[in-house]
Amino acid sequence: MNGIGNTTAQRRSVLANVAIYGFLGAVVLLALAPTAWVMLSSFKTGNQIFSGNGFWPSPFTFQGFIDAFTQIQLHEYMLNTLLYAGFGTVGALGAAFLAAYPLARFSFRGRNALVALFSLALALPLVGLATPVFFVVRELGMFDSRLGMVIFYSALQFPFTFVVLRSFLVSTPPELEEAAMIDGAGYFTTLFRIVLPLTRPALATVAVVAFVNIWNEFFFANLLLVSEENRNVQLVLAGFKSEFGFNVTGAVAGATLVMMVPICLFLILQRQVIAGLTAGAVK
Repeated sequence: MNGIGNTTAQRRSVLANVAIYGFLGAVVLLALAPTAWVMLSSFKTGNQIFSGNGFWPSPFTFQGFIDAFTQIQLHEYMLNTLLYAGFGTVGALGAAFLAAYPLARFSFRGRNALVALFSLALALPLVGLATPVFFVVRELGMFDSRLGMVIFYSALQFPFTFVVLRSFLVSTPPELEEAAMIDGAGYFTTLFRIVLPLTRPALATVAVVAFVNIWNEFFFANLLLVSEENRNVQLVLAGFKSEFGFNVTGAVAGATLVMMVPICLFLILQRQVIAGLTAGAVK
């Protein structure tokens, strides 16, 4: 009887695993299907896309990518976006790291108020910031400038970056830092030689999130940028209809190139990102 019971339990366990993994596989396919369609469509002709005949490109063509680079110089706007996302992410990480460490390790008057103030910024609706951001940026003389966008994006990503880094630092033991200070290490020596390497997983996680958020940002770029040479790639993609007319292959080819950048970034930093996401689980 025990053998029969064990066999029945094993069958139920196998069926449950099949059902769970089958459901997860279906969800993954549904999530990746639009991305796969866009990437494959970038190698199709316009007639095949409009007709909807066939999932695979037939014939296989690179004309969409040629149009994306020759008709609107997509690479120039991708460089602009890379500048905004790269330096904006570095600015957010630097400011958040320098703010998160003392607010996680030291006790002083007003600490909780500062933590609440920085964290409260996450609750503000971005659309509600449009008017004050516009006037502040204009009064500072940074309207329609690359430097202004880098500073703005750094400030925009600061609250999320600060919250994640502080939470990570609070969960890490301070013994290594105390030992370094006992050995004569100063504040900044301890900060950059001890604390910074320890927070590498959290830094990688927030860096990827901040970079992708800036890379995909459209609303404030449309609000704060006017000059053609300062536009980011999202504004250019939104203008594909007027630029390309009915050249849908150029549009999907451009979208494919834009999607590949954050995907490649995640693949490069995936180990650090996963370590950062799961760091608090063991603790």
